[in-house]
Amino acid sequence: MNYAEKIKAVRNSLGLNQSEFAEKTTIPLSSLRKLETGHASVGLTAIEKIISQAELECYSLWLMTDKTAPESGQISPDCDQVIIPNTEHIQLPFYEITASAGIGVLVEIEDQAKTISFEPEWLRKEVGVNPNDVFLMLVDGDSMYPTLKNGSMIMVDKNLSGLSDGIYVMRHDNSLLVKRLQSLPNGIVKVKSDNTMYEPWEIKREDFNGTDLELIGRVVWSGQRM
Repeated sequence: MNYAEKIKAVRNSLGLNQSEFAEKTTIPLSSLRKLETGHASVGLTAIEKIISQAELECYSLWLMTDKTAPESGQISPDCDQVIIPNTEHIQLPFYEITASAGIGVLVEIEDQAKTISFEPEWLRKEVGVNPNDVFLMLVDGDSMYPTLKNGSMIMVDKNLSGLSDGIYVMRHDNSLLVKRLQSLPNGIVKVKSDNTMYEPWEIKREDFNGTDLELIGRVVWSGQRM
């Protein structure tokens, strides 16, 4: 299902016509008509306006990644899944920035665009993280393909207890990168891309304590369109 079909499905879930839905979400009616017919590309702004509505927040994950997680309250408009009642939810910060899986993107982590609701117990048991230590962001680029596709949502754990082999978000100068890190002898860390078209490079473990290089967190979960 493409974005045009998704937006229409969300609108129909409320039983609203285009004019009513446009007024509710503050998406201009002319833009909504173009979005639903596929004559305009759907950007993050339109999606954010939709999921900023309390009754539509449950579609956040599905709209962005095609996935659902009913155990944490994330469903699709046309599925038979039932949200498991839970009085305790945590709002994970979703930053309107991208971790580049390519050559790097200049970013400023200042404004939090929105939050997405998750059930803390699911995060602890299924993902294995402390809900207070994680945040969400997007991947930009293809160097981690096929593990992480362009536009994938990733969950990043800021609680770093040492460096082990895995996928990390790191700051290199003023750029954010998502790369696979592998520990080698003599304090060397290999920085690799899962896409074999990109060459690996090496750094010293001690360099992560410098001003030009910093580990932001480890990628512990991803949601992406298949």
